[in-house]
Amino acid sequence: MTPTMNAIPETTVVLPSQPEATPGFAERLRPKGAQLLLGLGIGIAAEVLLDDTAYGLGHALFALFAGGAIAFHGGRESWQRAGEHRWVLGAAVLLVVSTMFHTAGWLATMSVCAALVLFALAMQGWTGERPLASLRTGHLFASPFKTSFQSLYAGGVVTAHGLEQAKISSTIGRYFPSALRLFVIVVPPVLILLLLLSSGDVVFRAKIDAVVQSLTSIELTGFIRGLSITLFIGLPAAGALVMTTRRRDGVQLTEPRRFLRAFEAFALLGSLTSLLLVFGISSTPCAMAPASCELPAGVTYADAAHEGFFQLLFAAIGILVLLMALPARAQLETARQKLTFTALSTTLVIATFPMVSSGIARLWRYETTYGLTVLRLLAYSGLFLVTAVLAWRALTLWTMKNAFIGGAMAMFTATMLGLAALSPDAFIARRNLDMANPDLGYLLRLSDEAMVPLSEYVETIDEPELRQQIRLELRGKYLEMSSSRGLEWNPARARAEKALAPF
Repeated sequence: MTPTMNAIPETTVVLPSQPEATPGFAERLRPKGAQLLLGLGIGIAAEVLLDDTAYGLGHALFALFAGGAIAFHGGRESWQRAGEHRWVLGAAVLLVVSTMFHTAGWLATMSVCAALVLFALAMQGWTGERPLASLRTGHLFASPFKTSFQSLYAGGVVTAHGLEQAKISSTIGRYFPSALRLFVIVVPPVLILLLLLSSGDVVFRAKIDAVVQSLTSIELTGFIRGLSITLFIGLPAAGALVMTTRRRDGVQLTEPRRFLRAFEAFALLGSLTSLLLVFGISSTPCAMAPASCELPAGVTYADAAHEGFFQLLFAAIGILVLLMALPARAQLETARQKLTFTALSTTLVIATFPMVSSGIARLWRYETTYGLTVLRLLAYSGLFLVTAVLAWRALTLWTMKNAFIGGAMAMFTATMLGLAALSPDAFIARRNLDMANPDLGYLLRLSDEAMVPLSEYVETIDEPELRQQIRLELRGKYLEMSSSRGLEWNPARARAEKALAPF
């Protein structure tokens, strides 16, 4: 009898599946040749519309063209996926367009900078990188830098793709080594001989100087400058266009690290609220009714008011930033903890209102005594804006929690557009001219739009010498005024030209 061996059963080894690699920023880009051409078109538009022109029609046309190109190229699918970010892009365009309706350079600069920040936020959330509702405080400050680097990188990607499609890259790779070798062999001896010949003969040197001068003429310099501006703006614009069509798959949002315990957050909110309540009880009545309080020896109310309102504005801004950042950093696990946190945050907002009211009262009394300036107008705007956003923050802690960022951006945009509609420098001039002794020297340093109320006021001056001096100043302003025609057309500047023409 032949012995038999028992069969060994086969076993199947199941290897753990490897997680799919998350595609990075570069892997999600989808470069196309049209993006490079459209980006260079935006660069050419910047050179043509913004070349050495004052804020006016050219800036508005450029904003509309660039914003429309990005919205159009994003395509129907990408535009729908942009969600709330489409309105952020629209707000950025409106801020730049608003610069053509006034001549205040400080406000135009602020509007353009704010538009760049909004544009950066729109690019970050266009295709899922960072939805508007999940923006954190750090993202608001980091997004301009992140978008700048990403658009430059994407611009390089789409440029390389365009050169590869046109077979320029392969041509350069084939002939560049030989051309470089020929350059090294031929150019240095030619330059040395040219230097020796030009130094040894006056006539030859004069002809060489004429050739060099013609090559470095204004026309050539202007062409090189225009080409540089086109590339400097066009390539990042092409990168932004690539970013609007990048793939959405594989985007993973990072959650913030919650390092504050619940009772620590409660203690922080409670301490700040108590301090604000003490301040409101002790200082707000004095700000509202100065006659009811006694200042320390040697301190005038003007000194106290001037020292007060900017510090109170910064305090209000700090509280707003805290209430924006704290909910994402506190460990709120139970419903009771969340309710307590919301109630304490709302109480902190309410406790801030007496402080803000004190700041506005101090600012108003100082302004009625010494006049309105650009800095004081900005302080007014900042206090009202921060108060509105704080109230909105308190509301969104209870309901519509995902709407806070969008609402805050809308309030900020409305404030900037309101200042533009106000014609701020002209408004400052009118307010000051209603005073008994306005600072005419300060008003003459404002922008063109402020000259309109000044031209109406000059004839009411009783002193002949002062009246003649102001007339001469207005005459000089008229001669220095930028033209309000073509791309520089600006209704506020046009009104100033018309008002100063008789001078």
